Amino acid sequence: MRLLEILFYLLKNNKSTTKELSKHFNVSMKTIQRDIDKLTILGIPIVTHRGGNGGIELDKDYTIHKGFMTIDDYKSLIISLYISEKIFKNVNTSSIIEKMLMIDSKKVKYNLDKLKSCFVIDLENNDIDIFNEVCIRINQALDAGKAIEIIVDEKKYETLPISYILRKEGMFLYCYSDDYMLIKINKISQSKIIDKVINKDLIEYINNKNDIKMII
Repeated sequence: MRLLEILFYLLKNNKSTTKELSKHFNVSMKTIQRDIDKLTILGIPIVTHRGGNGGIELDKDYTIHKGFMTIDDYKSLIISLYISEKIFKNVNTSSIIEKMLMIDSKKVKYNLDKLKSCFVIDLENNDIDIFNEVCIRINQALDAGKAIEIIVDEKKYETLPISYILRKEGMFLYCYSDDYMLIKINKISQSKIIDKVINKDLIEYINNKNDIKMII
């Protein structure tokens, strides 16, 4: 979803920099560079200029045409946006939908109306906020591959964050300290990035479900 947002940002602003995009999307400059590389691989004509007046811009003749996305692309993206807005606090996808309507209003409106009528999300605990102060520090640590210090029920943990995990019980942080742990996000009262190095060949959550310490 961020790739599409970067594309629209460049279309609107003509020219930007890695630093400016990093600040706007609240991710590291390395993450932005990876995103730019992905867009280039996808065939988007992005031009990078070096030097004092350098920056990142789209080819001036580039426009998004209707064939840019298939009907399945529209369905997948709209479903993702719809679910995100229903599950997470402070996530407003209307601006993205409006931009998609400019590309192909008929396809977008049809799929969005159909989705709203046949797919209702009714969660008891709709309290997942990935833009609070705790999560912002975790996001920065994930982008930079750094360890964090977190406080859970007045207990301190120094841990390496691996990923967020969304389960029926809520949103968790999957991380490693002396053990692999799943820590419920709303149990974390404080977080900060630290210089501690944790050397470990990390195991992805999907391959490690039976060997995780739960903190809920």
